[in-house]
Parts: sequence; C-alpha cells; structure tokens
Amino acid sequence: MKTKKEKFLLSRRFAAIALAMGLVGFAAKLAVIFTYDGRLAVEYPDLISKWNFFGFYTYTTNILVDFWLVLIALAIFLKREKMAALLAKATVQAFLTVMIFSVGAMYCGVLVWYDKLYSWGLWWGNFATLWHHAVTPVFMACLFFRPADRAKLGQKDLWAWLMYPLAYLVVTLLRGGMVNWYPYPFFDQAWEMFAQMNIDPRLGVSLASAFVAAFITTLGLLAIALHNRMIEKRP
Repeated sequence: MKTKKEKFLLSRRFAAIALAMGLVGFAAKLAVIFTYDGRLAVEYPDLISKWNFFGFYTYTTNILVDFWLVLIALAIFLKREKMAALLAKATVQAFLTVMIFSVGAMYCGVLVWYDKLYSWGLWWGNFATLWHHAVTPVFMACLFFRPADRAKLGQKDLWAWLMYPLAYLVVTLLRGGMVNWYPYPFFDQAWEMFAQMNIDPRLGVSLASAFVAAFITTLGLLAIALHNRMIEKRP
C-alpha cells in the first residue's frame, strides 16, 4: 500500500501545483527571451542574440523540468494513469532533481559572483533569474523526498543521467568554436582568468569541465543513496 507521501506525487493537488510551477517557468523564460531586443539587450549586450538564452545549462534544464511538470499535471488531470506513473518513476524524478539542483548550486556558489542583476525597471529579468536558479531547484529538491516510485536506483541510472550534461558540454564547445560565443566564461579558451592564473587555456577548459562533471556525478550518487535509504525505511 502506498503511503501519503507516495500518493502525493500522483494526486490532483500536486497536479495543480505542478501545472502552476511549469506555466510560470515557461512564462518567465518567454518574458525574458522576447523582450531581449529592447532594454534587456542594453543591459546585457554580451548575450549578442536572444536565442543564445537556449545555450545556457540553466535554460535547457529548466525547460526539461517545466515540460515534466506540465506533462505529469496533464496526465493526472486527464486520468492517464500509465503516463503519470511513467513520468513519476524514481529514475526520472531523481534525474531532474539532480540536474536542476546542480543549476541552483553552481549558480549560487560560483556564477552569481560573475552575474549582475538587471535594473529594477526590468523586474521580470530578475524574477526569471530567481525562479530558475532558486525557486525551481528548491521545489524539485523538496519533491525528491516525496517519491511515488519505490524502485531502487543504481549506477546504471547514474550513467544514463550523465548523458544529458555530457551532450550539453559537447554541443556547447562545438557551437562555441563555430560562433565564438560561450554561455559560461570557463568554457572559453580566451577567458582572461586562465591567463591571470598562468594556465594553458585548453587545460583550463578541461579542468573546469571535469569539475562540473565531478560535481554533478557527486550529486547523482548522493541522490541515489538518499532515495534508496528512504525506500528501505518505508513500510
């Protein structure tokens, strides 16, 4: 028999919350992207094009989470039980939690020092930044402790999850070399910090990539251990 925590993720109450979260997330992205050519472009000219927003790990990962929230909400409301159960699988929920939590952790721990807030007149830009880097990661982290699926997770799940950040890294480096634009400075061999630290640019990018990979892998291992421990303790 499922516990109250397990039933929550497939309840209509959760569906309402998930739908609201997903729609607000999409609205925040659209508000920033489609107003970039105006005042946003003046305050953030380094982006060059509004379409480069999709080059950020923050945006791609938040889009995945928003799609998941909307899809699982619709599946519950439309009583598509098999679809809802598939979307609520432990490996799917843990994957999204690890990836979006890595977004919040890396931004708040490192990237926030290189970022800048928009002026108060562009409040929607600051709202989107807060939503993508704090609200959504915290929401998914809290949801992680209310799984609907009792299946245990293992290393196979972790390797499957890591295909996403690996694909992102490959595409980012290849595209960056072609268009001369990188979403994060440590992926750019021309980053002045490498010269200041007297590090070979290629080595610098490799070390930065390895650090990010190690961080996400560590979060994945922690998520697997926590999930399995929760499952073992349930009646």
